[in-house]
Amino acid sequence: MFARTTPSQKLIIVNACQKAGHVVAVTGDGVNDSPAIKKADIGIAMGSGSDVAKNAADMLLLDDNFSSIVNGVEEGRLIFDNLKKSIAYTLSSNIPEITPFIFFIVFQVPLPLSTVLILCIDLGTDMVPAISFAYENPELDIMDRVPRNSKLDHLVNTKLISFAYFQIGVIQASAGMYTYFLILNDFGIRPTCVWQLALQRGPLPKETDVYQPDKPDLMIDGKLARYGHSNYSNAVLDKLIGADKKGFDSDEFYDNTTSLAWDYTNNGRLDIRLFYSYKNKDADSIREPDQWTKCRWDPTEKTGFPEFYKWSHLTDGWPICYSTEALKYAQSGYLVSIVCVQWADLMICKTRNLSLSQQLIINTMGNFGLFFETALVALLLYVPPLNVALGTR
Repeated sequence: MFARTTPSQKLIIVNACQKAGHVVAVTGDGVNDSPAIKKADIGIAMGSGSDVAKNAADMLLLDDNFSSIVNGVEEGRLIFDNLKKSIAYTLSSNIPEITPFIFFIVFQVPLPLSTVLILCIDLGTDMVPAISFAYENPELDIMDRVPRNSKLDHLVNTKLISFAYFQIGVIQASAGMYTYFLILNDFGIRPTCVWQLALQRGPLPKETDVYQPDKPDLMIDGKLARYGHSNYSNAVLDKLIGADKKGFDSDEFYDNTTSLAWDYTNNGRLDIRLFYSYKNKDADSIREPDQWTKCRWDPTEKTGFPEFYKWSHLTDGWPICYSTEALKYAQSGYLVSIVCVQWADLMICKTRNLSLSQQLIINTMGNFGLFFETALVALLLYVPPLNVALGTR
């Protein structure tokens, strides 16, 4: 405790406390107090004090009441907390956004999330919830905590990165990849078949590969066709082999397999079960028939649930098990799963120390953010001009 100190002595005291590792706050109102106020970590001047002291200070007490310092400390801690919450929420979506490209590059799976949909997350569904943390109420224990160590507890530290990337981010990426594989499986593509599938462009399996061996419906030159029973196989095969009915062993046909398949079937909308591949024309297929599964929905069903999966921008009469359509549904499912886990992420980031039952869900802006991202993803998926442009379903 010091009393009757001179301005020079105040400055000596501030220097000594700072060298001891303390965070120093100095109050004053006179011209002579300004050096100590300026030197302190937090300079506080009275509203009725001199202009020199006010200019040197970091905080002004307009009501000349020392208890207002407590309110200022609380506001500072609230801003710091809310910034950390917003940063943690924003960073957590980076992992589920980069994971699809890692899988695409390393494992050569069809891209689980397109670049356009990543922009929809960053610039759309994540925007309002991230901003809403600025309106978050202070936690009940905000003034019960010991002062933070300014040298260790930074705005972005190892703990926050670990929480956002390696805990929440990994859970979100796992949810997205699970949804991706689940939807592809519904369309007849087993998870074991997805690996390196992005490398394959030719649609022809080897002769012995038949999707439904018990229901073959097509013979060519006395040989069993390369895929089994379907209501549209004849039309597709006729287009592929041409009017002159060239055999599958034709060198010319093998040389043009990719272009013929993609040109004649409306940008590759061929049944995904056909997408086996030759390393060369004499080699065996790299895909076995049991790596595919039956499509969850009956492609020939005219009424009921499968009608939901038929869109006006698709060729009328084609079934739903296309490679391109399956991938678009899977990418859309990945997008929806990210939004769902971001709901939970927003709740998790609302509080740093207390439970959600103590913090309560009374942030109006945060509640609006939940509604906004849900409504936006619904628009991206269900409004025809948007889902055609973005490739969502």
